[in-house]
Amino acid sequence: MALPLAWNQNGGDYFIPHRVLLLARKIERETARDLQSAFNISVAEWRVLSITCTRGSSSAAEICAVFETDRAEVSRAVSRLLKADLIQREPDDSHRQKMRIIATPAGRVVFDGVVATRDAYFSYIMQDMTQEERHNFNRALEGIAIRVDERRSTRIRTAGAPRSRRSKD
Repeated sequence: MALPLAWNQNGGDYFIPHRVLLLARKIERETARDLQSAFNISVAEWRVLSITCTRGSSSAAEICAVFETDRAEVSRAVSRLLKADLIQREPDDSHRQKMRIIATPAGRVVFDGVVATRDAYFSYIMQDMTQEERHNFNRALEGIAIRVDERRSTRIRTAGAPRSRRSKD
């Protein structure tokens, strides 16, 4: 399969984040097909199920925060997982109006199957990298993620500040 046309555009270092986005989309599309065909779940449903199986009882807001996704997407995923009996809701002891989401035994079985499938896929696509290259690549991605968060935090802090006005002189 060929790389996307935009992959080889001339852009130097500027195109590294662009390529990360392209690669993430390719991986997500491929894994979405696998999730749907083998487990009959979407990527959004997988995110909800993975959080409830790895972190335990979670709220929809916590799931949104972990995956930086919108409430509507999580809400739809929760509805479908409830219908499939892969998760259930239980009241939150600390907030009467909030509900916690937990995986059912059937959900844990699906989770284990997806983890095995994804581990095999990720091992396959990263087979040409040494352990040291994987470590360095992960560190580089972490560095980029930290800078994105720093910039976002700065923008959020300054968004509420009054804007300076240019003088009309």
